[in-house]
Amino acid sequence: MKKIISVPLVLCLWAGLANAETIARFGVITDIHHTNKADTGSRTYSAALEKTEYFVKTMNRGKIDFIIELGDFVDTLVDDKDPVQNLEEIESIFTSFRGPQYHVLGNHEFDNVAREDLLAALENTGIPAGKTYYSYDHNGIHCIVLDADYTVAEPHSPFDLQDPADPFWNWKDAWLPQEELDWLAADLAASKLPTVVFSHQLLHRDNTEDHTIKNADVVRSILENDGQVLAVFSGHDHRGEIAFRNGIHYCILEGNVGMSLDWAVVSPTAGLDPIKDNPFTLVEISEKPQTDFNGMKTYQVTLQGNAQQYTFEDQVQAATP
Repeated sequence: MKKIISVPLVLCLWAGLANAETIARFGVITDIHHTNKADTGSRTYSAALEKTEYFVKTMNRGKIDFIIELGDFVDTLVDDKDPVQNLEEIESIFTSFRGPQYHVLGNHEFDNVAREDLLAALENTGIPAGKTYYSYDHNGIHCIVLDADYTVAEPHSPFDLQDPADPFWNWKDAWLPQEELDWLAADLAASKLPTVVFSHQLLHRDNTEDHTIKNADVVRSILENDGQVLAVFSGHDHRGEIAFRNGIHYCILEGNVGMSLDWAVVSPTAGLDPIKDNPFTLVEISEKPQTDFNGMKTYQVTLQGNAQQYTFEDQVQAATP
């Protein structure tokens, strides 16, 4: 396993990623938090549109299968700004990618936007409107998007716009209801392709941890039993992390709006430069030629990070035909 801090410009990395064994290349960004709130030391909300535009333009210059954002696309608004307008501002830039684009729901999407309006405004290529968890295939890889925006308390209600004086969910709530768990198991069983999973909240830590899905152990068991899952990509915890657990890589990406430290500590431009302060990643999945005596194939998972986003590569085996 190798993890290093990346260089500021991802453009110099395209050639190094290309090889004949590549089966999928996709761009990932998370925790953009577009809003009209004032910037803080650790979060530069005002740069969200410029950063997203640079991300999309960068991906448009490469041979990318799709792009995906991992939630917290928008954030709480002030001064009576129209929440749908705020959402459409960032969505119009994101969907300017010349290829398929997908969304994972985060918790902050529901700060100002009613569930019905949110789902109507977000476009996931080829996915019926209103679907919050779904799957799709691209170039020999199976992709699964999870929705953990449900209350831990029964009846595990889906997140929606709420009364601040009487909230029914908070940012630590995260749960996969039984219906989604059943769907996940069936979806995995129906596919014979190497698989990657996307979720806003985390799956690899203990259920009691703040950023974690509170029935993560059940979800992990489903993923591990399938034997075809290579990696899980998440956001939510802006610090970022890489973990390997029972044959699956868990890649938690650093927040685009900011990480854990003040921007002034990590950047001379204090988080405002749309190139140098723009954490996102290009993921490449490639198939290695060898197969072991158990019939397990070996895959290479490579993340090439822009700006403060980490770069990582490692191999993982999967029981694919």
